[in-house]
Amino acid sequence: MHIEAWQFLSKAAGYVNARPGMDVLEFGSHDVNGSPRALFPHTRYIGVDPWPGEGVNFVGRAQDFDGSEEYDVVITAEAMEHDPDARGQIDAAWRALKPGGYLILTAASEPRAPHRCDGFQGEMNGEYYGNIDMIELIEWLKDWRVIMVQHDKQHGDVYALAAKPCA
Repeated sequence: MHIEAWQFLSKAAGYVNARPGMDVLEFGSHDVNGSPRALFPHTRYIGVDPWPGEGVNFVGRAQDFDGSEEYDVVITAEAMEHDPDARGQIDAAWRALKPGGYLILTAASEPRAPHRCDGFQGEMNGEYYGNIDMIELIEWLKDWRVIMVQHDKQHGDVYALAAKPCA
């Protein structure tokens, strides 16, 4: 994970008051080049990813994970651009979060060059890639209490922090 995404994740973890006993769910959790898991020590941290590997507790798509409103935080870090149903990750986060729970999101955006799930550029070998558009992301978050959405055009990232409204 590149430093700008890590800095945002660190800031967001502070905002949500990361503390022991929280229930945290991460979509795209296969640890290829760094994981936000370290920002949430002493929590129940569950990782979901289509590929088995370090950091993965449930092999499958985020959209197929039934979170049953039991999580305090859902993180999707540098994963949405690799999912042809990126909006489905937002919907899955909604289903997984308790009312008042937080979504922390980082994703590639323009002008970032296409890259594989392993972080390398070059031949995509059939992998999906699509940068996340900030305007589209804002639309996907229309039912959320949006705390922040930011497009870092210099590094080709979009960042968001949002809360599921309390009923």
